Amino acid sequence: MVTSEIVAIGKNAIVENDPLVILFGPEATHNLKDVAVIQKFTATHPEINLRRGSKIKVRDLSFEVTFCGKLVNANLNGVGHATFCFEPVPDTPLQSAIYLTPERFPGFSVGDKITYIF
Repeated sequence: MVTSEIVAIGKNAIVENDPLVILFGPEATHNLKDVAVIQKFTATHPEINLRRGSKIKVRDLSFEVTFCGKLVNANLNGVGHATFCFEPVPDTPLQSAIYLTPERFPGFSVGDKITYIF
């Protein structure tokens, strides 16, 4: 289990009726910070190993991973990057994305905790 805290939300990170959110660590470039939710892990070097069936909690809301792209774990462990998709897994899913169920966007606020349970 690894926990992060949302420390910033870019002005274009949350788009109404768009069921996804892009996450990055604090070292994201200025351009990325405009379109991303910035998370800071409590562990210095997180060792995240998500797979189908893992859980992700946003605040007190729990989601199950229905698909975890092959780039997700390396990206999360390296630069805190992943895309959370709150929609059904498409025929060609994004390899940097985590598809989650239930398929409802939880909303994000600075100070929220995200817990990765694998």
